[in-house]
Amino acid sequence: MADDGKRDPAHAGDAADNEAFRERSERGLSDLVKRAMAAGLDVASRSRDDLVRVATSEITSEVRSWLDHLDMQSELAKVLTKMVVEVKAEIRFRPKEDGTLVPEATTDFKLRPPAKP
Repeated sequence: MADDGKRDPAHAGDAADNEAFRERSERGLSDLVKRAMAAGLDVASRSRDDLVRVATSEITSEVRSWLDHLDMQSELAKVLTKMVVEVKAEIRFRPKEDGTLVPEATTDFKLRPPAKP
């Protein structure tokens, strides 16, 4: 049968039905992909939030446990015994015009490591 550009009127409805079916299928597939992507992103977001929550609670509990067992006094003593703190202060009393004395102070503070033996 040669294609002469004319369509058989009996099959004209089939072509329209096929086109409508194809459009519905593409739209349905597009909607399916959109819903699948949205669901996947939702799950990924919840998973990330859950992971951050668990990691944060684990880190928080570890830090809290470490701080609870930390003997701050002995740790501070260890740090201070390894340092030399030098403080130099000069206090002078200067008379004001009314005869009262006003203290004038200068300070110098140095923090240095201890001398090596």
